[in-house]
Amino acid sequence: MKLKSKLAGRLCIIGVVAVILTAVCAILAFWSVFSGQAREDLRNYGQILSQACTQQGEIPKQALLPGVYRVTLIAPDGSVLYENAAAQEEMENHGNRPEVRQAMETGTGESARQSGTLGKVTYYYAQRLDNGHILRVSKQVDSVFSVFQGMIPVLLGIGAYILLICLIMASEMTKGIVKPIEKMAQDTDAVAYDELVPFARMIEAQRKRIQEQMEQIHQETDKINTIIANMEEGLILLDRDKHVLMQNDSAIHLLHAGFDDIIGKSFISLSRNEEVNRCIAEAAKGKNRTVEFTVHKKRLQMLANPVYTNGEQIGVICIIVDVTGVKEVERLRREFTANVSHELKTPLTSISGYAEMIESGIAKEDDVKAFAGKIHREAGRLVTLISDIIKLSQLEEEPAQVKNSGVVDLQMLVQECADTLSLPAQKHGVTIETDLAPCIVKGEHALFYELVYNLCDNAIRYNRQNGKVCITLKQYNGNAVLSVKDTGIGIPKEHQSRIFERFYRVDKSRSKQTGGTGLGLAIVKHVAERYHAQLHLESEEGKGTEITVTFQP
Repeated sequence: MKLKSKLAGRLCIIGVVAVILTAVCAILAFWSVFSGQAREDLRNYGQILSQACTQQGEIPKQALLPGVYRVTLIAPDGSVLYENAAAQEEMENHGNRPEVRQAMETGTGESARQSGTLGKVTYYYAQRLDNGHILRVSKQVDSVFSVFQGMIPVLLGIGAYILLICLIMASEMTKGIVKPIEKMAQDTDAVAYDELVPFARMIEAQRKRIQEQMEQIHQETDKINTIIANMEEGLILLDRDKHVLMQNDSAIHLLHAGFDDIIGKSFISLSRNEEVNRCIAEAAKGKNRTVEFTVHKKRLQMLANPVYTNGEQIGVICIIVDVTGVKEVERLRREFTANVSHELKTPLTSISGYAEMIESGIAKEDDVKAFAGKIHREAGRLVTLISDIIKLSQLEEEPAQVKNSGVVDLQMLVQECADTLSLPAQKHGVTIETDLAPCIVKGEHALFYELVYNLCDNAIRYNRQNGKVCITLKQYNGNAVLSVKDTGIGIPKEHQSRIFERFYRVDKSRSKQTGGTGLGLAIVKHVAERYHAQLHLESEEGKGTEITVTFQP
């Protein structure tokens, strides 16, 4: 279908509709004027007839003759006294007619009644006479529907004539519109209207550009949504009224909201914490605010900043971070610093005291040798402590990743540790037993040696006289499993969760006697974490302890 035909058809429809609407409006206007004039004529006739009745004392005889106007004289009780269009005996009581009731009350009354069957409208005018009687006159005219019915043939004729004129005019108008377009057209492929090929090409090019831009926008939106959804931090965007516009799952999880869909809800429904809501309120006033609060034993930090567009604040963005781990690390560092200071101070105090006694000459010559031995032992303890601190610091500060720089023969390494500790074990009256299967793992020999050495050394130090240390190495489900079991004093259950902490000792007096630094198991834990090994502890007070390390291949 060509544009020319479509334009012509639409112009014709518009023309015909316009003519019909004009005709309808004209008929309605004519009927309105006509009916108004009929009412006015009826009113004038009724008033003249009423004056004549008042002057003559009766209705003029010519008015009682059938004609254009219907005249009725009604008694105060509603009965019909005179009627020029029907026998008064056949007339029903008119006391309830609207115009009659109105005339009785106010002196005059008017009404109109529609006759659906006849297509007529009857107008009534009633006036109260001096003697109390009601004089009513009425006139019947065609209803607006009757007028329309009478005009249908005329309207059809006019419509056909207008349609013909519209066809001619539309044809000429479309020629003038389409002709310049036809001159520009050079290609007619895949175009609904042959005349619009150039515009179709231009629109198609624009459509492709818009589609590419929309795809880019969708891709960027998907990226942003993916990033927001996978953030560990909670993200909440609020409008100026502090209602939620957007949030991610982390925010729901961190705040422990009781529902997932919080869009449109007030922020106070997420958190009733007074400090948090005060922070949000201040951010809504254009201030950058930070607050820390606790939810379900988790320490959270929220940063609330206002959001601006074109210099106008449109909302607030909130970032919620779980700082529980950070706070725990800070606590451990403070505790570590205090413990290091204490552990270093003790041997240094002993060394200083013994040296001062020797220097001042207070110590007897026989005691000097004993004091020198104590100084030597305390210095050795100090060196060991510093060495362990350095090792632990290196493990904490280096990137926590497996270094696959070589392979380690665990069987040989464990046997080496057992041989090295055989002499200290004999001094403590402890027997070392080994059951070692060939096992190869990837990693650094020095770190694995520290792990095995500290496990075995700990088992010897906290063992009992004539006790045993059983070292087992085996392959299980493709993993190397190392077990160090002793028959020592054991660990109470309330202390078992903390023995891998730095400087943590169950029995401090025994640790001092055995010379332990309190860092051995902390080093074991850090090496195991670095190589993604699993630590498992089983201990019973008074019977002994078994620590199992499972290495991944």
